Amino acid sequence: MAKKAGLAQKLFQGIYDISGDVGSISNWSTPVAIYEVTGLDKSATERIQGLVSGSITYNSYFNDAAGAVFAASKVPDTDTLYTWAIGQTVGDAAGMLHGMHTNYDPSRGADGMVTFDINALASAGNIPVWGVMLTPGLKTDTSAANGATLDQGAQTTAGAEAFLHVTSFTGSNFTATIQDSSNGSSWGTLKAFTQVTGTGSERVTVSGTVERYVRVISSGTFDPVSFAVSFRRGAATDRVTYA
Repeated sequence: MAKKAGLAQKLFQGIYDISGDVGSISNWSTPVAIYEVTGLDKSATERIQGLVSGSITYNSYFNDAAGAVFAASKVPDTDTLYTWAIGQTVGDAAGMLHGMHTNYDPSRGADGMVTFDINALASAGNIPVWGVMLTPGLKTDTSAANGATLDQGAQTTAGAEAFLHVTSFTGSNFTATIQDSSNGSSWGTLKAFTQVTGTGSERVTVSGTVERYVRVISSGTFDPVSFAVSFRRGAATDRVTYA
């Protein structure tokens, strides 16, 4: 990895690729509550870590076309998944947030520009995390295909989680499957997402060993399907339980 500018990024929200309608992401935060627990016998403050939260705030242009940001960002009553891809190459960093919208605030400038300020907060007991992309931004397959291999350097033993965003689909069914390998040539199934017959999004988790090499493959009957997958290995120090 190396220094890079914030160019050619992608933002996925549920079943939507809203990258072309979002002008800026002003906040991606993971605040941690800190509790003071100073005892009478101490001469300096004692603190312990409390609950972890998370949020994303972004500004979008007005676009009411089918599948565009206006349809995606009206305040829902259910959680949604966000993946912020910092680039469009397999292995690029990706922010992963399971959250719910809290606002959808439009404004009209003196120049006639209509924009929306949108915020979502982490929910369902999930901590926002940083992972990597297993697809080059948004990937489009016209038939079953193997994705590019990502070498993450070593086997780990603390599980993993992954987000899937299926933004468009034509066909009968589609399954995205994450595979892992110890040598980059012999592959086994790490976790399959639920088979879909249309657009959809899903978060999956696995426990235990994840081999050094990972990739995502597509299978089913479709022509075409467009999807994005972000992936994050667990670490021994995580406060998240993978199941």
